[in-house]
Amino acid sequence: MPIVAMMLLGIVIALIRRSSNAVTESPRADTPMRLLRWATGLLSTQRAEWGQAMLGELDHIEGRLRRWRFAIGCVGAALLLPPWGRVGAGVLAMLAVAIGGLGVYASVIVRYGLGASSLIGAAIVSIFLLGFVLAALVLLRRPGIAVPGLLGGLFAALAWVAMSGFTFWNLVDRVWPAWALPVLFIAVPTVIGALGTLRGGSAAAGRRTARLAGVSAGLGVYLYGTLAVAVLGAGGPPDDSGFSASYKINDRLGNNLIFYLALLPLVTATFGWSAAAVTARIRHLPERADMPYAVATSYAPTTASYVPAATLYDAEPAIRGGVAAWPRSARVALVSASFAGIVALGFATGLRG
Repeated sequence: MPIVAMMLLGIVIALIRRSSNAVTESPRADTPMRLLRWATGLLSTQRAEWGQAMLGELDHIEGRLRRWRFAIGCVGAALLLPPWGRVGAGVLAMLAVAIGGLGVYASVIVRYGLGASSLIGAAIVSIFLLGFVLAALVLLRRPGIAVPGLLGGLFAALAWVAMSGFTFWNLVDRVWPAWALPVLFIAVPTVIGALGTLRGGSAAAGRRTARLAGVSAGLGVYLYGTLAVAVLGAGGPPDDSGFSASYKINDRLGNNLIFYLALLPLVTATFGWSAAAVTARIRHLPERADMPYAVATSYAPTTASYVPAATLYDAEPAIRGGVAAWPRSARVALVSASFAGIVALGFATGLRG
């Protein structure tokens, strides 16, 4: 219960911070327009004009159903339009990890003969993994989010695995020290959210970094945990619980789903979100680094014509701050300190035996 209360507190802090910087929208900005406006924010610089054209065309479409059809089609195109570059590599990596996790899950069902009842669990896992890949696709297309988000996910995944001493049995049985929960649930997400905010120069960048870190860490640790179940099966220290081998394996698979596909991403995103809001407040950073875009996408009340957003890419470098504006020596020191923290975490885990 304390963890749930703290997560709710983090959400409240982030929402208060976000609402204080909200941009007033035109009455013409209905749900399809807001959806398409969000999708155009995922486009690369080369596709910006296409996004502006689609927004202008939607402004002249009448009828709720027609507007929804047009907006949904444009959203799908915005998600799939090239160029991809590093984004494509990140999406393929996420997809490979998700397919690997599902494949190992299916192999466990077949190998240990868990029966048709396990197919329900496989369907649930498939939905989670598909949702994670789609979320990663959206987040990776955000400018400046891919690298810090994936590095944050690697950091979070290493922290969760390190608490088990990098052993399959401790990972499945979750033999954690007493201080593990504050570190995993609070400290690690806070570091990810704060650094993402400083690097991106806005609270929105920190929130997106934390979300991508939670998604990528959840996928990675789930694959590792499912591999542990595939290797151990119902093995481990003997007990007198009287449960069958099938029950134990299903229980371990279910725990992996709860801990690594639900709890880990939720905790990382929530506390990272809160840390991003607090960091932006302390450093006096804007809510959104792309705030000129939000202003540019408003409509003139007299002409109802779309205002060109050419200032988006011209103004963004001027308002971006944080780590990107630090001297090179300070950035090197920050990277070195982060690496030293990871090494120290691994060393402390080794001392636990």
